[in-house]
Amino acid sequence: MAVYRSLLVLAFAGCVLSEFGAPFEPCDKDDVKCISTAFQSFFEKTFNGVPNLDIKAIDPLIIPELTYEVDPDMGLLFEFKNVNVTGLKNQQILDFHMDTDKKTIVFKMKAELYIMGDVKISLTKHNKVFNGVYSASYTARGNTQYGYALVQKGNVVHIQIGPEVHSCEISEEPIITLDQSLQNVIDHDVDARALKPSFDTKKVTLRKNTLCRIEETAYTTVVHNIRSVMKAFPCRACFKNICE
Repeated sequence: MAVYRSLLVLAFAGCVLSEFGAPFEPCDKDDVKCISTAFQSFFEKTFNGVPNLDIKAIDPLIIPELTYEVDPDMGLLFEFKNVNVTGLKNQQILDFHMDTDKKTIVFKMKAELYIMGDVKISLTKHNKVFNGVYSASYTARGNTQYGYALVQKGNVVHIQIGPEVHSCEISEEPIITLDQSLQNVIDHDVDARALKPSFDTKKVTLRKNTLCRIEETAYTTVVHNIRSVMKAFPCRACFKNICE
């Protein structure tokens, strides 16, 4: 009965994935080129989501809400809603390392991202709020690490992924745009203008930190999808020589 259930699950997964192409070829754990190609193929084929396999849409990816304290000393707080993130389906895997002794996986990625969403900008020390639309384009590099375990389900071994740690870095200055109405209000507000010299001295860092927070929030969904596909497919469908 256990064997039958395992075969049934694999048949179901293969049937669902056949709608958008053949399953990826298994890679050697040290073959970064093969793994990068497999990742990119997976992202490109599933970016709209595959609900039956609990794979969520990543392009566009919607962040319903996100609050970020941009600078506590200045009292600058951003509250985002309905942030639309595009570009994750074209991300590149730059490096990949699997430690079969420690049972850890680390990989690095790069993505050209564009985001747009509603924002409420608060000057908390002055009890002022400005509302409008925030958009940005930038190149993000991410580093993701998680532990894994080989789990036997019937006669099939799966890779079970543990909680992830993801960090973001933005090397180049991002392009930020506020809608014209919001920008005009900020430009003519006395308290906002008083904060501008202080903001300008560190605006690049503050903007990078804000956009990294958005990227890190979005990337939890990417890792969720990797976790889901590992549940759907046996280990041997993903990697060679590590599944025993």
